[in-house]
Amino acid sequence: MKIHKIIFLLIGVMLLFVPLLLIDNKENISFAHKGILDLNDSNFYDEKIIPLDGEWEFYEGQLYTPIDFSDGSITNATLLNVPGAWTKGEEQGIGTYRLQIQNVPLNKILGIKKQNIRSASKIYINGELISEEGVTSDNKESYIEGNNPQLLFFQTDTDTIDLVIQVSDFSYNSAGIANSLFFGEQKQLIKFHYQKVFSEVSVITILMTIGLLYILLYLFVERYRRKEFFILSFALSCIFFAIINFCLSERTILFILPDLSFEAMFKIKDISIFLATISFIFIISQYDKRIFVPWVRYPLITLYTLYILLIVFSPLNFYHRFVPIFILINAVTYLYAMVRCLNYYFKNRQYTLSGNHSIILFSIININVYNIDLLLYSLGYIQSLRLGFYNVLLYGIALAILLSIQVNLSYKKNDYLSNELDVTEQAYLVAQIKPHFFFNTLTSVMSLCYTDGKKAAQLLSHFSNFLRHSFEFNAKDVFITVERELKLLNSYIAIEQARFDEKLQVVFEVDEEVLQESILPLSIQPLVENAILHGIRPIDEGGIITVSISKNDTHLKIAVIDNGIGLTPEKISNIINDKTTKQGIGISNINKRLEKFYQTQLTIESELGLWTKVQFEVPIN
Repeated sequence: MKIHKIIFLLIGVMLLFVPLLLIDNKENISFAHKGILDLNDSNFYDEKIIPLDGEWEFYEGQLYTPIDFSDGSITNATLLNVPGAWTKGEEQGIGTYRLQIQNVPLNKILGIKKQNIRSASKIYINGELISEEGVTSDNKESYIEGNNPQLLFFQTDTDTIDLVIQVSDFSYNSAGIANSLFFGEQKQLIKFHYQKVFSEVSVITILMTIGLLYILLYLFVERYRRKEFFILSFALSCIFFAIINFCLSERTILFILPDLSFEAMFKIKDISIFLATISFIFIISQYDKRIFVPWVRYPLITLYTLYILLIVFSPLNFYHRFVPIFILINAVTYLYAMVRCLNYYFKNRQYTLSGNHSIILFSIININVYNIDLLLYSLGYIQSLRLGFYNVLLYGIALAILLSIQVNLSYKKNDYLSNELDVTEQAYLVAQIKPHFFFNTLTSVMSLCYTDGKKAAQLLSHFSNFLRHSFEFNAKDVFITVERELKLLNSYIAIEQARFDEKLQVVFEVDEEVLQESILPLSIQPLVENAILHGIRPIDEGGIITVSISKNDTHLKIAVIDNGIGLTPEKISNIINDKTTKQGIGISNINKRLEKFYQTQLTIESELGLWTKVQFEVPIN
């Protein structure tokens, strides 16, 4: 196994535990003892906020009100640690908590932050009902779930608070106050509350943004819509995990949808949990079908789909009976993917050398930690989901990086293929000039062999030079120097002058400093050839062609001017569009390349019977 892979894994493991160093996950200090919490024995007056953790009075199987405690006749209390749940029997889903808070400051607005009391509750302060979530009842049929985080504010004119909480739960195997309640002054509680909300919303926003961006990429880029279903699966996965987090902990979904019912919120959360798992299975299966083999993949997707339909069409109390089973299946699904992925990683050299597989493995590990954290939180063993939020964010970011790498590689591949196409086009252009030009030159040599052997030898010498310069540059070169283009042009002109005697003269107006600048190959020689064919050849006395190359700070300016017969506007159009009947190299081909590489084109000016000027400008590299 490569050392950089080991380092990657170690960094990944370290990242998993960074939150443990950054986030204070230690248990809150227990200030409550035997049902009493004395603020003078706590750090309340320093911090202005404390958790109400510790030993509370607890009355299992009873729903007592503050009036029931007024005469002191109730003495059957047991002590139960808060936070914590009690394991109950089928018909024992009710209980009452009681705590006395002493030495409370007077004339202050005080409050309690309720987080997670499973599943319906009533909270009384000094005999006054200040919160009711769901319907508490000792009857399973009349009980209704309700469990949302709340900030509850009140004032008291006594220095002792009698806190009584009724709890009903016929939905879970364990019930009670699953997470700490916090007591404090109004300002400090609000600050504490919104710090938690902000940290959770930040993670949710990032996940949702990643998901929406990749959905847009999938929908509006046809290539990905046709080939990259991985992108859609990943995008949906991020959105579903964001929705799950919206419904957990501070239940920030209620900030957006304040009228959303408790049952609807739970259904949204539970549906999203299993849709996220289906998306995860699709992601891993598209990466490597062997991780979730078909006989595992399809039954799992079918099972989750059926349970999602059950959630949609059945009441909360009914489908919740099956929640523990499916939570277990869910945990096993993610663990199965991690074990299979680890097995391939350490046993298969192809995967060991694959950075992509390392990222996939890292993502799977993070999502497993998230699921474990979520499970422990729901059972009341941990007080915060911040670690889980962090890990699901790492999951989304890691897969986003993987997709970015793949998209980048795809663009590089496209650039490579595009470059190969450019190269092929260049080669085609070079090949295009040779057949007819070679044929005409050799025909002239054969003709001169019968009439003027010396001139035939001279023409062959020029032709040899042309071939040497022609083969010097690679037809696959996208750019060449002006100097090399001029060498080929000089060889070509020598051949044409040998064929046309003294009828053809060529004048060069070339600045020395332009010779090492880059241009497209065969971008000047075709212009000279067309000047000869369309301008000079029809005149018996011949003519002059001027090749001008100059530059300024930003551009090269290339012009070919002849004093031939000139061109009509119609013929200029035919030449530009390659409709001329004469055999030429194809001015339109040059135009296409100028447009592609420089976003420019040839300009042709002419006065019939007098002159023609063809020119173009290209930026200096």
